Amino acid sequence: MPNTFLPEFSNGSIMDIGYYCLGSAIELFGEPKSVQAQAHLLETGVDGNGSVILGYDGFDVLLLHSKTSDSYLPSEIQGEGAALHVEMISTCNRITRINRGGQTQDLSIEQHANRMFYEAQKFADQIQNKTIDERCKLRSLTVSKLLTEIRRQTGVIFPTDNL
Repeated sequence: MPNTFLPEFSNGSIMDIGYYCLGSAIELFGEPKSVQAQAHLLETGVDGNGSVILGYDGFDVLLLHSKTSDSYLPSEIQGEGAALHVEMISTCNRITRINRGGQTQDLSIEQHANRMFYEAQKFADQIQNKTIDERCKLRSLTVSKLLTEIRRQTGVIFPTDNL
């Protein structure tokens, strides 16, 4: 059994792969008004995969996460005049705007080859300047709060929850 499916490592699908889509949704749209979560629990008690609906005023965000299967679909943000297809939402490898009628426009920008470069740079800047980016801190706290609520709704309990 891989560590990713053991509760003593406080892991599973939402805490691992699901973190990235949840964090991206919070960065894009802020804290939702409501959260509905479902998951398929493994014998160990952690989630192998699941779904989350984040409710906002006038729209919903649907998150699908899985450590038991692979998906090759892009993330899609739908609007009235166009949709955005985002390859790997956590890193935005490629972004394509698709207008009504099917015209496409590549909105991608060149990025550093190391996917963690920008995050590491942000941390280093804060340490060097002895500052905390309050917006990033609020996003992290919001994601943490929502992860806790998602686990509560899906019944994922870790041994460390009792500390």
